[in-house]
Amino acid sequence: MKLLFQFVLLVICVIFYGCTESSTIAPPPTPDPTGRLVLKSNPPGARIYLLGSDTGKNTPDSLINLQAGDYDIFLYLQYYDTSFFTASVFNNLTTTKEVILVDGLPSVEIDWNYSTAHGGDSVKFRYQFNQDVLIDSVVIERPIDDSGLYTTERYYFNNQLFLWKDVSGNPINYYLPPVGSGNQYYPRIQSFSYWIHVYGQKAYGLKAAFHIIQGLNT
Repeated sequence: MKLLFQFVLLVICVIFYGCTESSTIAPPPTPDPTGRLVLKSNPPGARIYLLGSDTGKNTPDSLINLQAGDYDIFLYLQYYDTSFFTASVFNNLTTTKEVILVDGLPSVEIDWNYSTAHGGDSVKFRYQFNQDVLIDSVVIERPIDDSGLYTTERYYFNNQLFLWKDVSGNPINYYLPPVGSGNQYYPRIQSFSYWIHVYGQKAYGLKAAFHIIQGLNT
């Protein structure tokens, strides 16, 4: 009986020792030695270049598995200034960089000229833009006669695209009165100003609205 008790005790000890060995706590996982960089831009859709190389990604997006350190980045979006900056990446952390892109297009400018007809008694205005624009309306305040009385005429275009150049790269001329408006010329009243208002917005970039006023003497 004593031998049986010792044998049972030995078996219990062996089982307990085996359980103790198998329940050893595993070591904690090794932290990720890389970082993540999230890039955003306003407006979105800018191409992301990392260390001068195209990542194939557009904002907003993220770059992963980056070693800790500083990275030279630039964002490219057509009609905006390319944005260059440096972003710092840290191990096992996410860094977010937000960039406001600057409109790369100049302010809208209009080049005006005019031509006369009917012995100099009639006038037509010609104008050109320095970029593609969307025109809402054009208003002309013009003299009726030499008494100083003025009349106002408004032409609606409802955000029609006015191209800057044709397919050959030549500036496109537009006219006032507009082609197809029914009038080809205005009465020419010398020594009085014709005031022309152009309302619209840029066709590209920030699509900023504009109102340009031009006074012309004939």
